[in-house]
Amino acid sequence: VEAVLNIKSPVIMKRIFGSRTAGMRGQLMKRFGGDEKTEAAVMAALRWLKKNQQPDGSWPQNRVAMTGLALLSFLAHGEKPGASSPEFGETVQKAIEFLIRSQEAGGRMSTSYQHPMATYALCEAYGMTMNPDVKDAAEKAIQVLIDGQTPTGGWCYGLVPSDPNDTSVMGWCAQALKAAYLSNVCS
Repeated sequence: VEAVLNIKSPVIMKRIFGSRTAGMRGQLMKRFGGDEKTEAAVMAALRWLKKNQQPDGSWPQNRVAMTGLALLSFLAHGEKPGASSPEFGETVQKAIEFLIRSQEAGGRMSTSYQHPMATYALCEAYGMTMNPDVKDAAEKAIQVLIDGQTPTGGWCYGLVPSDPNDTSVMGWCAQALKAAYLSNVCS
């Protein structure tokens, strides 16, 4: 995660890893141009996701990837499992449980393209919950990414080190590794 060449960039991203509380959301909306309409749109999307969640905690089609992406949406809004998020806590809990149940003994979840998306979600979920069961699943999932890295430093669809790199898979893997690092899933 820290083996990237540091270069001067016109883009400065200060304090991007921080609180996702309602108060912080309000401050960030004021700072970056959000308002009641943008928050209403986010809430409508989260409510749609909640309504369309399957009984097993997943979302249809490419279930592992879609569940990872939906879970990331809730987590980005600051929603957590349980009573601390009255409207969405159960939805978040079911999504986390689905991803954990989807994991094979070796840590892999579904196809290789879906795996890094779900891994990213599990790492974010651990960072927000500090739940040891989530950490165990995230650690196993991260190990699959580490073992699947190619000699040139990228990743491919099969998460097999001998295959050629693919930038879309590589982006999800990098996001998952960064989330793992920031949430102390791995160091």
